[in-house]
Amino acid sequence: MRLSRLLKIVAAAAIGAVVATEAWWLANGYRDARACLNALPALEENGDLVVDSLKRSGDVFDVVEIGYRRIDAAGTSSGRLRCAFGDGLNGPRHLLGVELGGSPIGDARLYFLERFWLGDEAAVESGKARLRVEVPPLTFLAAMVGRPHPSLVGALLCLLLAAAMLAANRFAGRARRG
Repeated sequence: MRLSRLLKIVAAAAIGAVVATEAWWLANGYRDARACLNALPALEENGDLVVDSLKRSGDVFDVVEIGYRRIDAAGTSSGRLRCAFGDGLNGPRHLLGVELGGSPIGDARLYFLERFWLGDEAAVESGKARLRVEVPPLTFLAAMVGRPHPSLVGALLCLLLAAAMLAANRFAGRARRG
């Protein structure tokens, strides 16, 4: 097998691996952002909720931060919800902690939130009736992605390698003909 063919196979495999990793990373980001949004109606039991901002926390990547307004008979008040996520011992991601208005909720409340609210589709759907998200799609995408993942840098390097190999292959083909 020629070296150029081997390099093409290696570059294609590296690009495929990076694309799969980024897809997994993006899926986790979407799941985290959606779970934090779904938890908001359970923690703010009264009034309608309008989400104004959604972002990844600048300090820790696995933290989603939501800025919102609660509108009820008493008026409008603003709040902030932060949800921290992580991988469990047996694999699936779950809530590690929730902070509402700067104060963490207790372990028992966190357990019930994840088990009996987020785990119950009917409860989540009832909460969505009070929730209105006014976050532009690109902002939601930015919250899903967060900071550039190290594999994204690897993807860019693989793309540069593939482009360089294609250019070298074309240049070598022209040099042989000329």
